[in-house]
Amino acid sequence: MACFGSCLTCPVAYSALTMAAIGARRIYRKPIQKKRLISQLIFLFITNAAFIFGVTGLIYSYFYCWEAPQATMSCPIGILEHAVLESSIFLAIYLVGTIATIGTIFGRAPCGWACPIGFLQDLVGKIKVEREIKRSRADERARYIKYAILAAIPFAVYYFATMAYTDICPIGGLTATLPILLFHYSSYTPTKFFLPKMILLALTIVLIINVKRGWCRYLCPVGAMLAPFNKISALQLTFNEEKCLKCMNCARVCPMKINLPYDTKSMECIRCGMCVDECPTKALRLEFKWR
Repeated sequence: MACFGSCLTCPVAYSALTMAAIGARRIYRKPIQKKRLISQLIFLFITNAAFIFGVTGLIYSYFYCWEAPQATMSCPIGILEHAVLESSIFLAIYLVGTIATIGTIFGRAPCGWACPIGFLQDLVGKIKVEREIKRSRADERARYIKYAILAAIPFAVYYFATMAYTDICPIGGLTATLPILLFHYSSYTPTKFFLPKMILLALTIVLIINVKRGWCRYLCPVGAMLAPFNKISALQLTFNEEKCLKCMNCARVCPMKINLPYDTKSMECIRCGMCVDECPTKALRLEFKWR
């Protein structure tokens, strides 16, 4: 039954809207960023619109817990875990097919244009005290952590015979555990994983406050799924060196701190378009290249 926004979990599901009012003037003042804001708000609504659409059998192309009170779809990592637990080839093919289709068209753009956790990081990244980590060897090495996490999940699920990642997932703690605790406390029974999950959530919050897109850079296994498709996706960030003034504005504003303007196919690029908006000569462009 539709609750038409009366559900008590809605203030949590849409809490990012308040933050948007604070940060929008600074983040989304440029043309592409205005479009990106609209996209992020639409996906934020769709992500938490189970009170209208119900729970579907679709898979999110970004990270969001399917146990969130108004979640409409399934988390890719949750599907991966179920595929291992149930030895389901069908679920594995469904997951790979969904991620491959979206990745082949958009690359890692869902991280920049759709993911509610990415939206939250964009906003926090503008209201925080600036203590940004610069590009360094340690930063580059830390980016491989998310690939290690993704690779470890199937083995952990098989070994422990449980939803090993979901049990301690900090994003699940933010989008599912906390809303249920706040508004449906009587129906929540803490497990032995509650404390580890809350500790990881606290550490994740510290990370995203202090590092722009820290979750995306270092820890997100869904980002790790999509990242390789940046090399072949139809949506590409293109660079015309003849127009480039070497002002490096693009590198300065990049939330993922990739090697702009040269590494336009970086697996870390989330196709947010901030570099495109900042380029005074339009040497950088986001465009679909079908070939």
